[in-house]
Amino acid sequence: MNEMSGPKADALIDKLLSLPESVNLDFKRVSGKMVGKALETLCAFANTSGGKLALGVEDPAKAEGRDRLFGLVENPEAVDELRRKTLTHLLPAVEHLRWIRIACRLRDDTDGHILLLDVPPSPKVHSILEDGTWTRLDAGNREMTATEITDLSYRRGVISAESEPVPVPLDLLETDTWHRFAASRGFLSGDIGDRLYRIGLAKRVGGELQPVRAAVLLFADEPGGLLAAQQTRADVRIFHYRGKQIEPGAVPNLLKPPKTISGPIPQQIGP
Repeated sequence: MNEMSGPKADALIDKLLSLPESVNLDFKRVSGKMVGKALETLCAFANTSGGKLALGVEDPAKAEGRDRLFGLVENPEAVDELRRKTLTHLLPAVEHLRWIRIACRLRDDTDGHILLLDVPPSPKVHSILEDGTWTRLDAGNREMTATEITDLSYRRGVISAESEPVPVPLDLLETDTWHRFAASRGFLSGDIGDRLYRIGLAKRVGGELQPVRAAVLLFADEPGGLLAAQQTRADVRIFHYRGKQIEPGAVPNLLKPPKTISGPIPQQIGP
C-alpha cells in the first residue's frame, strides 16, 4: 500500500473534496455495510472505464468540505475485509489496483487517514461472488443483465461468437468443402463430429456434440440459412447506388439490383 502525507496529500484531498460523485469517482465512509457496496463500485469501475473510490469520506450531499473526512478509524477492520475480498470475491480478480493511504486532519481535528483506491479499466468482465456483475452509472452502480454481460464479453474478447456451439446437425456440414478440408489435413476417414471436436470446431453440450458457429461458416453449403435461427447473419449483401450517397425514399437510388454472396467462407473468399 502506498502512503502519502504533507502538502501533496492536502492538495489531493482538497481536489477530491471539490469533485462530485461521477462515473469515475465515488465516496464512502467505512462501516460494516461498506464492504459489499465498495466491492460493487470496484466491480463497476473495472467493467466500465475505471475510477477512484475514496474510503473514509462522507457523501458530498451529507456534509461539506473537511467535515466529510471521517477517516479509516471508524472501522479499520472493514477496510481489511475489503482488501481480502478484492482477492477472493471478484471473479476474475481485478489486476493493478492501487491502494493509496493519505494522511490528513479529520473532521474532529485529529490526525487520521483516508484511503484512495484507484481502479483501472479492465480488459475482462468481472463479477462478485454470489452478488452479480455490475456497471457504473453517472453516480451509482447497477447490476447488469445477462444480455449486457454477454455483449460486454463479446466487446472485450472474453468470449467469441465464432467459438459458441450452435444446434446445427453435423451431417449438414459434411459437404464437398468439408471433404476437401479433411483431405488436406489427412482426415481421410472418421466421424465428422469427432474430427471437428478434435480441432476445436465442435463442443459437447449436454452430452451431445454441436458444431461451433465457425464450423458452420466454414463448411455448410448455406450457412446463412442454418444460422438464421440463431439471429446471426452469415451472407454478404452488396448494394451499388447511383451517386455518392444513399437517397432515402420509397424508390432507392440503386444502380443495380442488390447481390447476395453466400456459401461457405472458403467459397466466398475464392481460390
